[in-house]
Amino acid sequence: MTRTFLLATAAFLPFPAAAQTADQPAPATTEPAPAETTATAPSDEPPLSADEEEVDQEIVVQGQRERGAVIGDIPPENQLNPADIRATGATSITELLDNIAIQTGSSRGRDGGAPVVLLNGRRTSGFQELRDLPPEAILRVDILPEEVALKYGYRADQRVVNIVLRPRFRSTAARGEVETTTEGGRQGGEIDVTRLMIQENGRISINGHAERTSRLLETERDILLQPVTIAGSDVDPRSFRTLAPERTQLRVGGTVNRTVFKDVSATLDARLERVKSDSLFGPDATGLTALNRDSTSDTGRLGFALNGNKDRWRWSADGAYQISRNVTESDRSLAPIDVLDRGRSLNKFGNLSLVANGPLAELPAGRSNVTLRLSGDTRDLDSRSTRGLLVTESDLSRDRVAASANADFPISRRNGPLSAIGNLTLNANAEIERLSDFGTLWTYGGGFNWSPVERLNLIASWTREEGAPGLEQLGDPLLETPGSRVFDFVTGATAIVTVRTGGNPDLRSDNRTVWKLGGTWKPFTETDLDLRADFTSSRLRDPVSSFPGPTAAIQAAFPDRFVRDGAGNLLFADLRPVNFERSDRETLRYGFNWSKPLKSRRPTQAQIDQLRRSFGAPPRTPGAPSAPGATGAPPPDGGEGRAAAGGRGAGGPGGGGGGGFGFGGGGRGGQGGRLSLSLYHTVNLKDEVLIRQGVPVIDYLSGEAVDGGGGRSRHQVEVEGGYFNNGLGVRLSGDWRSATRVDGGTSGDLRFSPFATANLRLFANLGEQFGLVAKNPWLRGTQVRLELNNLFDSKQRVRNGFGEVPVNYQPDLLDPAGRTISLSIRKLFLPARFQRRTGQAQGGAGAR
Repeated sequence: MTRTFLLATAAFLPFPAAAQTADQPAPATTEPAPAETTATAPSDEPPLSADEEEVDQEIVVQGQRERGAVIGDIPPENQLNPADIRATGATSITELLDNIAIQTGSSRGRDGGAPVVLLNGRRTSGFQELRDLPPEAILRVDILPEEVALKYGYRADQRVVNIVLRPRFRSTAARGEVETTTEGGRQGGEIDVTRLMIQENGRISINGHAERTSRLLETERDILLQPVTIAGSDVDPRSFRTLAPERTQLRVGGTVNRTVFKDVSATLDARLERVKSDSLFGPDATGLTALNRDSTSDTGRLGFALNGNKDRWRWSADGAYQISRNVTESDRSLAPIDVLDRGRSLNKFGNLSLVANGPLAELPAGRSNVTLRLSGDTRDLDSRSTRGLLVTESDLSRDRVAASANADFPISRRNGPLSAIGNLTLNANAEIERLSDFGTLWTYGGGFNWSPVERLNLIASWTREEGAPGLEQLGDPLLETPGSRVFDFVTGATAIVTVRTGGNPDLRSDNRTVWKLGGTWKPFTETDLDLRADFTSSRLRDPVSSFPGPTAAIQAAFPDRFVRDGAGNLLFADLRPVNFERSDRETLRYGFNWSKPLKSRRPTQAQIDQLRRSFGAPPRTPGAPSAPGATGAPPPDGGEGRAAAGGRGAGGPGGGGGGGFGFGGGGRGGQGGRLSLSLYHTVNLKDEVLIRQGVPVIDYLSGEAVDGGGGRSRHQVEVEGGYFNNGLGVRLSGDWRSATRVDGGTSGDLRFSPFATANLRLFANLGEQFGLVAKNPWLRGTQVRLELNNLFDSKQRVRNGFGEVPVNYQPDLLDPAGRTISLSIRKLFLPARFQRRTGQAQGGAGAR
């Protein structure tokens, strides 16, 4: 937002503009603020609401780090401002992270590539305290490479997302959503309410969430199954089986953050959650009712975080304690009666981490910094399964203590010694952890961060890590599910078998070695385009793996896990996890992120006056100061909508917020739109596994099954982009995977076709439709959103050597839901303080 427009909007208001304007520079500092919020001078004016804060909250001073920036000199791979965030149509931080998952995924970690999430450049008590916050409260999102995680005491196997909140914000957000499948059969809905208050000395958030989804029966989809014979009669099993269970989730939580001891940010977070599901898995012994499986999971969690500064050191302490209780009750048919099997597990987990980052030594090229972490956790898993008269109990516990150190050594700087090299920093890290049930494990690595020229950044790293299997993998209760459909790759047919799942107490720890070379390049100064590429090579010894299915190679290596009758028909499959001998994988991923600001309409003076009258305020006094851009003309900056620090947005302190006359809320008027596109291509160069010595190496890229969905696709393309302007937005995302093949049995190889899916989101922030909100002020802060997931109802096509579709690979079994459509309405309620402020201005009190 230009200064001209700020001055213009100030003339529309019944009270003066903010005390701090673009002409007032923010105080410079070289040390980061210790708390989550930035302190400001005392004021008799209440904290500003969402839309009373402008896109940028402080003046950017050359040489000064951005507020909430992360530690170190590794720049963000991409940075999102409020206009970028608003353009996604997301209604929570969880949805926002889902929308940018294409940029935050990692192939290096054990947890599916989920990123580490920081808040204002600091550690948190856990992602739970952030997931429900409204995106309007976000000032900036930084997306950073895995190596930044080392500086916060994490391992370098997850990308980092740093979320910087606004210094002041208040809102209540309520959202309701209904969802259904276009083929029918399954409906659902959810309600979510969040209250958030951010002030100079902390924040408070409270959230409640409820959702329910109905079950989907096999009879409601196009599925062909042979009848089963029960008591001499043929019974159609489809009406007794669910493709998707009935599911209910209830969640409530709250977070309190305050500045204590003058300069320490303290956070306390508490959560309670219950999840229930109910599924059917076949007819009982009478053939009249279904066998039922009920599962209930109750979880309680309490977390905390402390963050502060001591001289030139940043320190944090965080931890949590969580209890989860899971109960599963399953019917089992023993003609002529049914019996009830029961599985119960109680999981207790507590953790504590102490992290400090500060100077190590002064080198010619700059200061060397070190990050030290001391952590510990304890986990207890108590499980009990009852199957008829057979009772199996397991009581496992694990105590873990770990210490790690990470050091950065600057070698050269462009304006210092060896300037011809550019900016070069070396890194070394090590961790030792002691597990009560596994002994001592080591992790160590190193690498470099090199920027030979501006806007080009290269990172190389090497890590060797020892890892123990999780307690769930070791001690989950045993469950046996009769009547399960499993594709038998040996015979090339679908078998109805009893499947055993649960933990395996004989698992060993693995050893992982990972190489990574990556780079980001921003080729143009005036264009928001960044190119990124990463090559990752990993080798694991003794990897823990779940069985993908009874392939010929798996059955040859583990013959005791499968039972067949005299005719060779598969009757039983034990699919509990095992250790393989080794696995090797190499991946290349490259792509780009691009965005372009768009001009937006500005409210006319007539619309502003009309909204003023709706709040009981008189129109602007004739002859009051005005300025270019005040009557709807685009601002000189082309509609980018960026204001200097401390300035207030379009519409002044209202800006669509609580006390003024702006038109936003859920997106503020006049801040500019966005056109964006992200595109990434992943090439799996190598993916091989040696199950055990004496068995041939299996290749997931050619002939072996990774899971029930087939082999590993060699190519995957992800795309995500959209258009947003004047409150109207469209978002499209897509995913394409190349064809795969799995070696089959007597019926020939299984061939999985190329597979593509697309998701569409249409949304309207009604508060940015100036004419509409001027006539209907209650629409401020309202968003209406329509989503279609799996837009083209795409389903994987699988054929055997005879061109037939195996029973287990019928399209409606692979994706029962198909295309889903959802409609949601969200209202952002912002504090209305207009009457008080108007009175102050008219009475001459409190005007600034």
